[in-house]
Amino acid sequence: MLFLRVNKSVGLLLIVATLGMSHCVVAATLRVPYKVVPPIQEERFVMLGGIEQWVTIRGANRANPVLLVVHGGPGDAQSSLRSAYAVYEKDFTIVQWDQRGAGKTYGKNPTSPPEPERVELDGIDLAQYLGNYLAKKKILVLGHSWGSYLAVGMVQRRPELFAAYIGTGQVGSWRANVQAQFDFLLAKARAANDRKRVDQLEAIGKPDPRNAEQYFSWWSMRNPYMPPDDSRWFQELRKIARSNPDVFTESFMKTLGDGMGYSGRTTVGSMLTTELPTTANKFEVPFFVIQGKEDMVTPVSVAVQYFNVVKAPRKKLVLIDGAGHFALVTHSEEFLAALVKHVRPLALKSERH
Repeated sequence: MLFLRVNKSVGLLLIVATLGMSHCVVAATLRVPYKVVPPIQEERFVMLGGIEQWVTIRGANRANPVLLVVHGGPGDAQSSLRSAYAVYEKDFTIVQWDQRGAGKTYGKNPTSPPEPERVELDGIDLAQYLGNYLAKKKILVLGHSWGSYLAVGMVQRRPELFAAYIGTGQVGSWRANVQAQFDFLLAKARAANDRKRVDQLEAIGKPDPRNAEQYFSWWSMRNPYMPPDDSRWFQELRKIARSNPDVFTESFMKTLGDGMGYSGRTTVGSMLTTELPTTANKFEVPFFVIQGKEDMVTPVSVAVQYFNVVKAPRKKLVLIDGAGHFALVTHSEEFLAALVKHVRPLALKSERH
C-alpha cells in the first residue's frame, strides 16, 4: 500500500509502464504439456470477474514456477516495466496484472471500481486461469505494499491454488503503520533541525489513524527523508519516461494517473481499517516476507509485528540492507536470491505431489 502522495509528475511515473499492445483475446483454456519448455512472452486482455483485464506473462522457460505479482498503489500498475523485472525471468514465469482500476484495465473499464474484495476475487480467477493455461498445480503469489493486502486475501480465500505467499512492503496494522511513520518523520525532522516540520508534527500530537485528511497532511512532508534507493527509483522512472516519448504520451499518462486516483478514492476506507495481525494471522501455505530494512512506507517494525503473529506451515523473514519500499526492483539481485533459496523449491515440490 504505497500510502504515498508525491508531486503530480512523480505520482504518474510510479505507474508508468513501457510499451505494450492493447489487443484483446478471451482467456484460453489450452493446457501446455509440462515437458514443453520454450520461453514465453505474451500479453493480452483476459476475462476476469466479468471484465477484460490486462495480463503479461514472461519467462525463459515455461517449466519454471509461476510468480504472480500483485501490485500496490493502489493503482500502481507494473505490467510493462519489463526491464525492472527481467532479472526474475530466468528462474520464474513472471505474471504482471493491471488490476481493476489500474493501468490498461482501468483504460478499458474506467467505471469498474476496485473494491478490495472484488479485486481479490479477480486475482483468484487469474490464479485459476494461470494454473490451467500453464499446466501448474499451484502458483506463487507475491504482493507488494497494498498488493500484499490483496494477495493475503487471495491466499486466505483459496489456499489450495498457491504454493506459497510472498509479501514485500508488507502491510500489517494500519494503526501501527501510521504511528511508526509519524514517529519516523518527527525524529528525522528533529535530527535535521527542521523547525517548521517539527512544529507542524508536534501540533498534531498523536496522529489519528482514521483521519485520512490529517494523515495525508503530514505524510506529504516525507520527501526530504526518503531512503536514497527509493529516490533513485523515482529518478529511474523519469528516465524511462524520457526515453520512451512515444509511449508516455499525455493521454497515456493521464489514464495511468486517473486510474491511481480512482483506485485511491475507492480503497481508502479499507486502508484505514486494515489490521491483518488480527484478521489474517493463520495461513495454510508457507508465508514469506522479504522487506527492505529502510522501508518507511510500510515500516519494518510493523511488518515484523505481523510476521511474528502469523501461524503457517513454514515461514521466513528476509530483511535487505539498504533497501526501502521498492526492494523488489531496487535490490532485485538480493530479492531474487531469497526467492530462489527459500521459495522456488517449494513451488517445484508442489508440482511433484
